[in-house]
Amino acid sequence: MRILIVTSLLLYVLVSCNKSNIVDEKLCQEYNIEQYKFCIPNNWVNKENTKYDSKIFLFVNKGDSIVISSGVTNIIDDPIVVDNEKEKQILLEFSNGELLSKDIVIYKNKDFDTSHSTYLKNYYYYDKINNIDVLLIFPKKQEGTIGAIFNKETGGNKLSIYCNDPSIETQQSIKRILETVKIR
Repeated sequence: MRILIVTSLLLYVLVSCNKSNIVDEKLCQEYNIEQYKFCIPNNWVNKENTKYDSKIFLFVNKGDSIVISSGVTNIIDDPIVVDNEKEKQILLEFSNGELLSKDIVIYKNKDFDTSHSTYLKNYYYYDKINNIDVLLIFPKKQEGTIGAIFNKETGGNKLSIYCNDPSIETQQSIKRILETVKIR
């Protein structure tokens, strides 16, 4: 009897998951860049932009924007780290308003902070999505970047998908987009 119940539940879960995938495919539009294909939710508006050295898609929804690029894109945050408050103030004055106070971090323990990347806004780790090596980027707090750099080079370019300071809803959308990236 237990085996029958467990088997029934497992079958129900598999069928439910399968149905949700079918619904998701109808709620998104497929796009291609180089040898990559991916699916964007229909509620995101495409603001296509082409530059001479890369192809860039810009999708906008409710104040957030997702950038998808096949060109060289550096989405890894490089924080400005100084030793003391005096150095921070000098940089702020010298930048003539281009830097914000929150963009400059003061070391608390230089060796520890450097070795543990405590001053970075994002977490970085390597993984695979649909058998493609990828560097995943997630914010440590609400502010930061969420996205990925797909490391399968096509024509000298890598695929980057990212959004800066996304809402919770946009974070979920990007996670779903990343799951759809495939090489065609």
